[in-house]
Amino acid sequence: MGSKQASLSTTLTVKQCAEVFREGASQARGIGSMLGGIAAKVAGNDQSGFFTPTDNSPFAALDDDPPAFSVGALIPKFSAGAQGNGTAIHMYVWDRGATRAVELFSPHGIGGGMHASKLVTKVGAAFEAADPRCRRTAG
Repeated sequence: MGSKQASLSTTLTVKQCAEVFREGASQARGIGSMLGGIAAKVAGNDQSGFFTPTDNSPFAALDDDPPAFSVGALIPKFSAGAQGNGTAIHMYVWDRGATRAVELFSPHGIGGGMHASKLVTKVGAAFEAADPRCRRTAG
């Protein structure tokens, strides 16, 4: 199991970050993703959409800096076809006063790295388009 990630610093508000993520995740869906999503819907296996990531770790209660907002999206893959499998992308936002720290994270299995990388790249680009002062700080 691997992951792709990016760290951003933005002047967008937490609410604006949520909207940019929603739009970026939608824009990240290529024709293959759309076709895979349609096949999954027809077969009754559609799992795509937004969700709230959870931290079930026994150490989660010790987190002294939890994000102000977190969201995930499951994006269908063409290769998954009617099975409904996809790649998730998560966004975690911390309010740092004048800026927001944003972490984009996309876990993937064997063979899913390209799709995960594409999601992180496209959602990151949506932040850079929405906020000219947005900077990648890592990833």
